[in-house]
Order: sequence, then structure tokens, then C-alpha cells
Amino acid sequence: ANTLQVTVPPTRSDILHPVDIAEDIAIAYGYNNIVKRVPQTCTVGKEQPLNLLTDLLRDEIGRAGYTEVLTHGLCSVHDNFTALGRAVKQESAVSLSNPANVEYEVVRTTLLPGLLKTLQHNRSASFTSGMKYFEISDVVLADNEHAITETIVGAKNVRRVSAVYAGPTSGFEIVHGLVDRIMTLTEVAPGGDYIKATQGAGGSMGEEEQFRVSRDGWTYEVKALDEDAEEIGTYFPGRAAMVTLRKPGVEEEIVLGTFGILHPNVLKNFDVSYPASVMELDLVPLL
Repeated sequence: ANTLQVTVPPTRSDILHPVDIAEDIAIAYGYNNIVKRVPQTCTVGKEQPLNLLTDLLRDEIGRAGYTEVLTHGLCSVHDNFTALGRAVKQESAVSLSNPANVEYEVVRTTLLPGLLKTLQHNRSASFTSGMKYFEISDVVLADNEHAITETIVGAKNVRRVSAVYAGPTSGFEIVHGLVDRIMTLTEVAPGGDYIKATQGAGGSMGEEEQFRVSRDGWTYEVKALDEDAEEIGTYFPGRAAMVTLRKPGVEEEIVLGTFGILHPNVLKNFDVSYPASVMELDLVPLL
């Protein structure tokens, strides 16, 4: 009886959080009418864990020589699916009922179109030493499964990190190194199969493990991308991998994301003249 269910109209774009509702109520009631009292709890404010991780990663990836970009959250169906060599699944994306133009049809489900368009608009820059861009931002996915009230619109934000390297060579090893660096920074150790594969390729990862700082039970593997994965068309055949995560309390492997060399057709669709490699990982499971 003491609970109010509030629906935010589309005209109130300034309401981003429950505290904004509380502020409106306080204004309507009158600040001078609110009785002052000592709070029953003593708390200290701090950053949300996801935002703290995001800020720390931004610093570290920037130190690795990548330039951060901030791209549009809206894109066309063509750029989000077809241009990336992926099947069009509009039911997995949040669509606009009345888009301003064809470039703003859906909310992006991947960060790759923005990064590739950044390369496209910087064609005049020198690619001699390679171009390295990254973005850490949200994508929006349709999600009717976890809707808990009628006010939930059936969509969820997912924080991701994505990076691209383009230059005289594909730079697969550069992007691969960034993936390993991100996992090291989040204190996730490589799994046994990954260590064996690296040693077999002449690597020294096994020797380094005695010095690694990692969380107990948290491991990751790098595997060949499944042929039936929706991202398979984005990458050059045989030059794509997926990153999987195992952590305590979760029985099944979590697919964090993918990386690999872009397919020539994808490069052509975005008018990129140089070979390029990309990576994209979910950050929420790493918390």
C-alpha cells in the first residue's frame, strides 16, 4: 500500500536513476517541508565496481599505445549486421520506430562498426606504423527474459571493450597481446590448455606463471572460434578465436568475446584499405 510504481515518459530524458524520481518528489513536496533527521546508517560513497574497472582499463590500454574513441550508440542495420558479415537478427537489437535517418535505425549490439568507421574517416592519416583505436562503452541487447516489472522495456546494457589495429600487416599478434594484457590486469590466469598451446608454439608463458597475480579459480582459455558462431563471418577463415572464462560458482564456461583478423569483405564494406585485426570482450563477467 505504501509502494508507488513510476513510469518515466519519453519526454523526461533527464531522469536516469531512481534518485531523480526522489528529487522530483522533494521539489513537489517542498524542501522546506522535509523534516531533518540523522540517518540511521553511515555509508561512504564510491564508484560502481564496473565503472571503476572501466576507468582503470582505459588508462592501461591508453598506455599500450591505443587511442580512445567515443562513437555513436545508434547505427544502421546494415552496419550492425550485414557489413560485418553477420546474419540480420533484428529481434536481438533494439530498433527505433521512427529513426531520423537510415544511419540511426537500431541501438548497436557491437562496438565494431564505430571503430571501423573511425578508421574509414581517418584514411588520410599515416598507416605506416599502424593505427590503434579502442572503445569501452555499452551496447544494448534485447532482453525480455529478465524483465521484472511492466516498466522494464525488455532491454539491457552490456559493458564491452573493443579494439582495432590496422596497418601494413594484419597485427593479429598485437590484438592477441592486448587480450592477454586485459586478462592479466583483471587477475585472471590462463588455463592449462592455453599454456600448453603457447609453449608448443615456442612461447614462455609457463615460466611466467609463477610470478602472476590471479584470483583463485579464475582462468581463461583462447580457442578457435566455432564455425556456427554468429561472428564467424566477420573474420578471415582460420584466423579467429574466442575467449572463454571459468570462475568459481559458475559451472559452465562463459564466452567473453572474440578476436581475429577481419575478413576482406568486411574491410571493403567499411572502405578500410589496410588489413586489420579486432577484439571485443564483455567486462561484466570479469567482476
